[in-house]
Amino acid sequence: MSRTMSSGNGGNGGAGRNGGRGEGAPGARPTVLLTGASGVVGRSLLREQDGPRFVVATHSTPVPEAGDARSVRLDMTAERFGLEEDAYAALAAEVDVVIHSAGLTEWGLPAGDYRRINVEGTRRVAEFAERADATVHFISTAFVAALADTAPVPLGPDNVCRNYISSKREAEHVLRDSGVPHTVFRPTNLIGDSTTGWTSQGQIVQLMSDWLGRGRAPFLPAHPGIRMDFVSQDLLSRAVLGAVERGDDGGEFWVTYGPEAMDVEDCLRVLVKHAAGRGRTLTPPPVVNADELAADAIANASPRARSYLSVLRDVSEVTRCSGGVLPTSMPELRERYGVPRIDDTAAYLASLEYAADHLG
Repeated sequence: MSRTMSSGNGGNGGAGRNGGRGEGAPGARPTVLLTGASGVVGRSLLREQDGPRFVVATHSTPVPEAGDARSVRLDMTAERFGLEEDAYAALAAEVDVVIHSAGLTEWGLPAGDYRRINVEGTRRVAEFAERADATVHFISTAFVAALADTAPVPLGPDNVCRNYISSKREAEHVLRDSGVPHTVFRPTNLIGDSTTGWTSQGQIVQLMSDWLGRGRAPFLPAHPGIRMDFVSQDLLSRAVLGAVERGDDGGEFWVTYGPEAMDVEDCLRVLVKHAAGRGRTLTPPPVVNADELAADAIANASPRARSYLSVLRDVSEVTRCSGGVLPTSMPELRERYGVPRIDDTAAYLASLEYAADHLG
């Protein structure tokens, strides 16, 4: 798999099909329907300054960052988003762009649980985009690399991430087959804001890091050579909004650090530094080759340790199946959208500190 994928139809920097309604008009701001506005990605997007005009799609949860943006209650899985025809037509006439970040992101659920929102919800978004003559910017996951035909080894059928990844890959296919202009952004595991560490809610990285940083892991299962690839959510937001601003209507972008990402030892050094800042002395757990674990190494651990070690092993397997180093479009994102160079270790430390102070 190529490390960097081209920007596809957006490569010429031209406006999408909505240029006459604002997306490509000089000085105009497009109107963007944001799905998943109450989620981690959605709330991060809304925090960015000088962004587009947002129409905030909600289901039931208020969005503190929405400000003066108009909110509309939508059922992403229903025909016409659950709206009456007149309201649906009016929304389609208003919207130039859709940022589709709504989805079920929890790991370890049955495949059918993901289909309703991740796959069928994306189908509804594609239908709306066709009606609105709008471009879709879709938030997928870098973990789809583990299911590529070029994967060096197959992903295990029982991997905790597999059903989630499969649903995101199928959602990408739904968009591709629909024919609507779209981009795909594939972020790796997200952490908090690169400067402040802010996040609207705890993520798997913070949860696992807190456990590791308190010295509770008997060992750390990891495949040799993998990278601990974490991206701050504001970096993703700036990339996506850069595509909106330019009017790009095609391309696939891996929002990862790839070979620049910290390795396991770097990650542990950050955890030691964070622990020291909290008045704790952390002895890093031994790193054990995940392929050479004794059959009962995880099974004999305490219930919480068993759960966390299993997840760490499975995420490591995803990275190993992606080549050990995730594909990346970071050089292109920096050049094309002005995404800043952010030290991943510094951003990771800021995220740990915010989580310790604000997330309990």
